[in-house]
Amino acid sequence: MNRILQMMSLNGLGLGLVSVFIPIYLLELGYPFYMVMLWLIIHHGTLLIGAFVTVYISNRIGLIRCLYIRFVLLIASLLLLFVLPSYPILFYIIPIISGFESALYWIPLNILFVRKTETKTMGSSMSKFFNYPKIIGLFAPLIGAFIITKFSYPVLFFIAMCLVFVSMIPLLPLRSEKTHFRFTWAAVKEIWQKNKVYFIPEIVDNFAEDAGVILTLFIYLNLLNVLDIGWIGTVTSLVVVLFTYFVGDMTDTKNKHKLIRVGAVLLSLSWCINFVIGEFIPYIWLFYIATIITTLSLKTFLVPYQSLMFNSARASHDAQFLVLREVPTIIGRFIVYGLALALHNHLPVVFLIIALVFVYFWFFDTRKLAS
Repeated sequence: MNRILQMMSLNGLGLGLVSVFIPIYLLELGYPFYMVMLWLIIHHGTLLIGAFVTVYISNRIGLIRCLYIRFVLLIASLLLLFVLPSYPILFYIIPIISGFESALYWIPLNILFVRKTETKTMGSSMSKFFNYPKIIGLFAPLIGAFIITKFSYPVLFFIAMCLVFVSMIPLLPLRSEKTHFRFTWAAVKEIWQKNKVYFIPEIVDNFAEDAGVILTLFIYLNLLNVLDIGWIGTVTSLVVVLFTYFVGDMTDTKNKHKLIRVGAVLLSLSWCINFVIGEFIPYIWLFYIATIITTLSLKTFLVPYQSLMFNSARASHDAQFLVLREVPTIIGRFIVYGLALALHNHLPVVFLIIALVFVYFWFFDTRKLAS
């Protein structure tokens, strides 16, 4: 697990340079907002299909070798971003590659995480899982913004590729753990019966997680430049790293269910604040504050919620549930991006909808998730 975390940290540095700027890169190439949303929809739709393809591959060559394939696809997608301005057809190909790349990354990582952690320390393990990539990549968004403004996007993509290549090194000594997953109708039905209580919560959970992309694009389109986006990413990461460790310890020692409810209330309030700022008082410094509050609220909710979910996955056919979970996860993301498409001229309304949707967790009995 230590080698996996080392890989995630180096990978976080490489992707931290570029991930927040790829939608902005598309906008700067002249693609309209709805095309950027289409890019994200293609990416996540491919991720859903890729989750099951990843299982097929891991059954044959193992989880670690799936990560090797992922690195090849990631480098390929970054290379193709170089030449996207000259070959517009790549706009539809790159998100397909990146979707499979994401599946080959997150499915093995989630399964290995469940296999290598313990129930009683899941909160602190989860905080490491979130934090390690952020610690080494703490200033990555700011560095990425500086490289873009002083040099160019191609230079940024090249540096990111080099870092991604280096991040493979910690994995080299590891044996490739295989899976033996079989998604027969009988197995799927059994997993569904045991875990159907997660279906709606997973949809709602992804509203807040993926709305951050919409918020970043809204801020960029209306207020800021690339360098300001980099500053927001760095300042937010700095505050969140320390806070996430605190929430991880709280998750292991306090009542997870109360912590989830507190996080849900804070998320609703923070997205209401984003709505008010975006609609009525769109000042840069207010968005700095609101982004930090929103991210802290998300961690307060996410660490205990995902701790419950991963502990449930531990007892579900060697975490096969984590693959099927991608169905409600992607549904939630499609809804968010669909709302952004429908309300692209009134994006703050999307923030208000997210605030209202999270009222669901104010009243949902999360003890059902641990049953």
